[in-house]
Amino acid sequence: MSTQNTRSAAVSLLIRVLDHRQTLDEALSQDERFNALEGSDRGFARAIASAAIRQLGQIHTVLARHVKGRPYPQLDSEVRHVLCVGAAQICCLKTPLHAAVSETVDCARDFDGARRAGGLINAVLRKLGPDSLDDLQMPTISVWPRKFQQLLIDEIGAETAGRLATAQLEAPPLDLTAKAERNTWAEELGGEPLGPHSIRLSGGNVEEMQGYDEGAWWVQDVAATLPVALLATAEKGRALDMCAAPGGKTLQLAALGFDVTAIDRSAKRLRLVEQNLQRTRMKAECIAADATKWTNETPFDAVLVDAPCSSLGTLRRHPESPWIKSPDDLARFPDIQFRLLQHAASLTADNGQLVYCVCTPLGRESLDIVSKFLAENPDWQRKPVAADEVPGFKKSITEHGDVLTLPPWETHNGGCDAFFMARLVKKSG
Repeated sequence: MSTQNTRSAAVSLLIRVLDHRQTLDEALSQDERFNALEGSDRGFARAIASAAIRQLGQIHTVLARHVKGRPYPQLDSEVRHVLCVGAAQICCLKTPLHAAVSETVDCARDFDGARRAGGLINAVLRKLGPDSLDDLQMPTISVWPRKFQQLLIDEIGAETAGRLATAQLEAPPLDLTAKAERNTWAEELGGEPLGPHSIRLSGGNVEEMQGYDEGAWWVQDVAATLPVALLATAEKGRALDMCAAPGGKTLQLAALGFDVTAIDRSAKRLRLVEQNLQRTRMKAECIAADATKWTNETPFDAVLVDAPCSSLGTLRRHPESPWIKSPDDLARFPDIQFRLLQHAASLTADNGQLVYCVCTPLGRESLDIVSKFLAENPDWQRKPVAADEVPGFKKSITEHGDVLTLPPWETHNGGCDAFFMARLVKKSG
């Protein structure tokens, strides 16, 4: 496979993400050019596209400075995508200038909108160097669109927004959750024990790693393991995982000894839960249903509401989100989140425990939801989190006794996703 085809695949991925608003994962699974690649070519195309998206706002800025004759935004979108692929190689991946420019110019011929722009692409890219983005001296949040920058500043403040943007610049490490014998598997895999149940690795081909076939562990960010860790003190009876796909928390609950029911409205996504259960040799009852309406005669001792959300806590894993989500997309979640929490409370047994969690730092989806619920349900209260329940995350415990992880997490290299969680119980008597 030629290097030109590698660059073409990267451009094709950007077209899917930025023009058709697909997630990068969706683009990677569906794009024909990318899936025709093999080995290192495939990895390089993915690296180019990922690097371009991670610093897209700054890449647009530096390219706009060197486009002459008409404003950069007025260029054909395919020309902009080809330029971004070239800039990502030069400025982010530090690809030698000659190779990055020549191969990127050649790949423009594969796209109708860019076919006649080879001269412009060549002229612009030759003005870039490995330090071009650093020379901009722009704030880190400039990697995002301007409207998104302002939204996050308004919601969580400039400092926290800057921390999320800084975390986005680097690909995250690989975190695994061990079914059992965490320290043994950490040593076996050359990783580091982390948090209550996790193992951190720098990376690796998951399906080829020791322990994968026998289901000894599964991939899960360390912050995402904490909500279930908060249910470790609950009676080990029946547990309900609402909005369960892809299944990491379902697996955790099963490993803790609960009799688990996993609910998800998407039958397709629920199959991922079933596949993960099969690989790890664990059991749970999986039901495709609307979690806001599903009922059960017998209440549950432990209920987990991992509510659908804006997912802005996972920008380092999904840096395309600011470019493909509209304000309306982000505003639609609080209603469904509150309805899920209300219904979850009706499914929780007396003296049972309920954990509400979302992978976003936005208060309107996290603290505000819990505060509204407690105000309207005086028979419920928080069960504050103790530091020994979330080892390594003491500083993430809020003044209310909830947990909000934010990058950089403590002083640990590699950080974690931003995750909010609150533990609730029904008042006795």
